[in-house]
Amino acid sequence: MQFILDIHGYILDVNEFAARYLGYRRDELIGQSALVIVHPDDKAKVTKQLSELLHCQLGEMHSLEFKKVKKNGDIVYVQENMYRMATEDGNTIFLVSCHNISAEKKAKELLSGQKKILELVAKEMPLSYILAEIARTVEAIRPRILCSILLLNDETKRLYHGAAPSLPQEYVEAINGCSVGPDVGSCGTAAHRQELVIVSDIETDPLWRHYKEAALKHGLRSCWSLPIFSATNKRVLGTFGIYRREVCVPQEEDLEVIYTFSALAGLAIEQAQTKSDLQESRQHYQSLFEYNKDAVFSLHLDGTFFAVNRAAAQMTGYPRHELLKITLHDLVVPDDLPKTLEVLIDTAKGYSRHLDFRLRHKNGSMLYINATPVPIWVNKHVIGVSIIAKDVTERVERDKRVQQLAYYDPLTGLANRRLFYQTVEKAISEAKRHRKTVALLYMDIDRFKYVNDSLGHNIGDRVLQTISLLIKERVAQKGTVARMSGDEFTVVLPNLNYQHEAIDVVKNILRAFQEPVRIDELDLFLTSSIGIAFYPHHSDDVDTLVQYADMAMYEVKRKGKNDYFVYEPRLLEQKLPNLMLLSDLHKSIQNNELSVAYQPIVNVKTKKVQAMETLIRWHHPVHGAVPPGQFISLAEETGFIVSMGEWVLRQACEQHKMWREMGLPSVRMAVNISVKELLDPHFAKRIEWILMEKQLSPNALELEITESMMIYNESVILTNLTRLKEMGVRLAIDDFGTGYSSLAYLKRLEVDTVKIDQSFIADCPHSYYGSVITNTIISLAHHLGMNVIAEGVEHPEQLRYLEEKGCQEAQGYLFSVPLRAEEATRLLLHGIRHLK
Repeated sequence: MQFILDIHGYILDVNEFAARYLGYRRDELIGQSALVIVHPDDKAKVTKQLSELLHCQLGEMHSLEFKKVKKNGDIVYVQENMYRMATEDGNTIFLVSCHNISAEKKAKELLSGQKKILELVAKEMPLSYILAEIARTVEAIRPRILCSILLLNDETKRLYHGAAPSLPQEYVEAINGCSVGPDVGSCGTAAHRQELVIVSDIETDPLWRHYKEAALKHGLRSCWSLPIFSATNKRVLGTFGIYRREVCVPQEEDLEVIYTFSALAGLAIEQAQTKSDLQESRQHYQSLFEYNKDAVFSLHLDGTFFAVNRAAAQMTGYPRHELLKITLHDLVVPDDLPKTLEVLIDTAKGYSRHLDFRLRHKNGSMLYINATPVPIWVNKHVIGVSIIAKDVTERVERDKRVQQLAYYDPLTGLANRRLFYQTVEKAISEAKRHRKTVALLYMDIDRFKYVNDSLGHNIGDRVLQTISLLIKERVAQKGTVARMSGDEFTVVLPNLNYQHEAIDVVKNILRAFQEPVRIDELDLFLTSSIGIAFYPHHSDDVDTLVQYADMAMYEVKRKGKNDYFVYEPRLLEQKLPNLMLLSDLHKSIQNNELSVAYQPIVNVKTKKVQAMETLIRWHHPVHGAVPPGQFISLAEETGFIVSMGEWVLRQACEQHKMWREMGLPSVRMAVNISVKELLDPHFAKRIEWILMEKQLSPNALELEITESMMIYNESVILTNLTRLKEMGVRLAIDDFGTGYSSLAYLKRLEVDTVKIDQSFIADCPHSYYGSVITNTIISLAHHLGMNVIAEGVEHPEQLRYLEEKGCQEAQGYLFSVPLRAEEATRLLLHGIRHLK
């Protein structure tokens, strides 16, 4: 989104995309204050930012994150880059470029909301408070929805109000107590079917025929409802309803929020019901002993029981007469007996304190007990101790489930990153004491992206679940398997005597991938790349070992995948110079270390310059000229290529403008673009903005993409290329014949130019294969109506051969090496003299 503001913050111009995305026409925004599309919470800091820009240097960028508001009320989180510029008449204007960061913000809000609710559940806050907080959190994450939580009464089979902070009270009362059935709105039906029910139009959907008048009266047009299930026995506890004031179906983000917070609501309701059950049971007993819900054990100082209540018998599974014949030693789990006796001795001395220990039930199961021992005084002497015991097994198990969420991957059930790091630290600590070796494996499923792209994420998730079971089976009891992220897994193998023990496990894992992964009727043949690092041989630091294993894994991928590699110090030695160079590369633009060179593209027949290819150069202040192949690959890896590419494009357009103003012959400007740039949804719009800014006709710009870029088949790439063609920008396929191309793509994208790779031109016309390939490409391009450029032309006989075969344009050292701007200007002015 692009805006031009005056010094008072009023909109002088706005691009069509920004206006349309915000729901306005351009003429509705032009002349308005920029604050009209800023969320009220953020207007102060935006105003402050504009004020500070007035005192900044021209061209200096300031960034700010805040919320914009669409015309329809939707909130958009943006990162806005602002530049102070001066017009030709000296007036100050602000150039503003906005990027949508809503997805990142929503992900953070979702995680923060989950954490907040889990904390409330852990603190056992009142259920009404927790449910209301869940509803408010959901409405904050998805602002245009209204949340309703209904609780199921098992006796009446009706749904009653739990929380609905934003719904009209009249409507809340209207649906309070609705029945569960096959056609009772979205919520009653969801509870009946025990599945998600989506009603996009309340007015027309038959499920709402008995309730639609109440909903429509308050402007409620759509409703989606999901049953809230018990985590223990999958019993329906209530419903989690979402309303919208317009006819619509849920988006993927809506479903993610619904499923996440309905699970948390289930946890809270189940905890509250458990707590309520405990309180209700307690009210049924009239004495601390006989009718106390908690078990009460009264014992002599020698540990024998002399009285137990009904609850104690129920808790332990022993009838009263059997309990009175045994001792505390017979009930308490042996590991907990010492601390239990210590507390009881202190209690007998008058120092009572709470105690947690474990009991063995008569059937052999283990119970978690929270107990309060109190001394029994008779005639000012302690004659024994009464233990008031509560079975907290369910709470402990619930806490374990909460811990499961914190320490285990929800998809595969494997340890997550946090638990894995703790496990490795413990393994290293033990290895130090016993002088053992620890192996850390870092593995990645080769080409797994194609599984998700071609078969969908549901199949991809099932593949990951199957692979996780496969790895666990091969590792067995030898170590711990964890899922780090995506398709990356780690394994720690502790307590090793020799490194080859780990190698044997790795080979066993790789052998497992020789068989296909079967999903339903589908057989998938997958491979894995595994990197290995050892303690203490490589490092005693967990982060470093993970890094080394990761580097070793990428070495496997570099060598062809489907293998393993043990980390070697040379990997780090190779990477460190690049890391230092990368740091300098990020400063190169602001330090004016980058420059561009222009290499002419010449008409084969007339020898006139038809185009200039723009090439980037980096002169490092210490290392001098850095080869493009070295720093461009670094920029690709880190994403810096996006900023670098835009800088080159602006330089090319600015140079073309200067040549036009000098009256020089019009030429095309050819600029190479990266796949990282095309993956930006706003790339085409940014090109349009630059062309407008530099007053360059779109057909004067030719963007070169590599042939191998076709394999990505990303919709955003195809959308960007299609939009560029609609604008009139020319497209060229670079290095044609060396990679992968689909003729369908060439036709669909209406490619203007193909560039024959110099490897085919080098031996022409003497090489049979080079000549055949070159002739074929020229013929194919002519039949498709495309221009052909031959790269790497260095000898006159190559030029004559290309002219005979009908190649339109050529490029190479025969005509000129890449030139600085002033040299390229002279070339355009005087032409290529040595070929005349």
